[in-house]
Amino acid sequence: MTAVTAARAILGDGAVGLRRLDLRRVLRVVGPAWIVMLADVDAASVVTAAQAGSRFGYAMLLPLLLLIPVLYLVQEMTARLAIGTGLGHAELIRRRYGLGWGVAAVGSMVAIDLLAYVAEFAGIVLGASLVGIPAPVAVVGAFVLHAVMVLTGSYGRFERMALVLSFGLFAFAGLAVVSHPDARAVLGGLSPLQPFGRAGYLDLVVANVGAVIMPWMLFYQQAATVDKGLEVADLRAARWETLAGAIASELLMAAIVVAAAAVTAQGGALRAIVAGGLALPSGLAALVNGGGGPLIAIGMVGSGLLAAIVISLSSAWAWSELFGWPHSLNLSLRRAPAFYALYLLEIVPAALVALLAQNLVAVVIGAMVLNVVVLAIPLTFLIRLSSDPSVLGGLANSRRRSVLMWAITGGLLALGLWSTASVLHGA
Repeated sequence: MTAVTAARAILGDGAVGLRRLDLRRVLRVVGPAWIVMLADVDAASVVTAAQAGSRFGYAMLLPLLLLIPVLYLVQEMTARLAIGTGLGHAELIRRRYGLGWGVAAVGSMVAIDLLAYVAEFAGIVLGASLVGIPAPVAVVGAFVLHAVMVLTGSYGRFERMALVLSFGLFAFAGLAVVSHPDARAVLGGLSPLQPFGRAGYLDLVVANVGAVIMPWMLFYQQAATVDKGLEVADLRAARWETLAGAIASELLMAAIVVAAAAVTAQGGALRAIVAGGLALPSGLAALVNGGGGPLIAIGMVGSGLLAAIVISLSSAWAWSELFGWPHSLNLSLRRAPAFYALYLLEIVPAALVALLAQNLVAVVIGAMVLNVVVLAIPLTFLIRLSSDPSVLGGLANSRRRSVLMWAITGGLLALGLWSTASVLHGA
């Protein structure tokens, strides 16, 4: 069985079009999916994965790898909708179901975004503190770069800068190397015999699901694909990009779990490192003095900044789509004032909270659990729209694909509700 055949077997209908890889076309379309997938490895996800590795060793590796096809299937629908309709997710919901439903879908995402913004800036402050950069300098510097990257008047220039930033996250892969994990123990983490009976394990599994598939990802990839101007001829390459991004994202999350689990198993001298309201999880803290400090700093600052940019854009695109405001990165500030104002101003309160907060770890993990519940709203619209032949014609989901996606959505919602109830009961 070839790699492509295996991918088709695993990914089902969404893998149609993967069989003939045109590398030049893939390189031309790279951007929307890769950037959103790498932004998915944000500060909150890093904390959640490190907590899982510190508390449960390598057991979280299997759930993370199993999420690769789920992540691909969900995000592939956003690319297909964008290419097939030329419209963003919020605009499609408004046109098909009305403004009220559009506000409900976008509003639920923004509620989670507010917590995410705080986590991203907290992660930037924490990472910067490891190399001696004061918190105010880190926050102001991040905000300035956050503005500069978008205010270029060119989607292409923004995308190139975001792609360069995304490669900073591969510092997390270096952590898995410098932690010197036991290869046999790592393979043991792929066993289906998971520690389901241990307190808190399923909550962290759900939190990692919430850290992998976030509501803002749906809005960002669809809007960015439209802004980039991809066409039906680009769909096959866009699927390859989405698959590559899903694999890279989960392997980076797995690397964080491995690093945290390896250090914990070795009984390293663990000490809490707190900054920006976040505590560096115990499994990573010992690496700061063992050559991993610069890697953690690069990874945390890069992940927090990239995610803050992507989340801000997803929100600005979504609200602008709902109310018909100009909303392209190819437009100047003068031509799209509401779009850029939303992008620039919505994260200011979060930056201030990150400078003043004392303990955000519990908030971050709780937000990841809540993500799974909130995701059900935009994901429901995503499945309905991508399964409707009157919207996508021949690109619509097959009946089998629709049934699979509804089953995934139902399973995610059930897990999220159960874990949310568990967290609230234990509060």
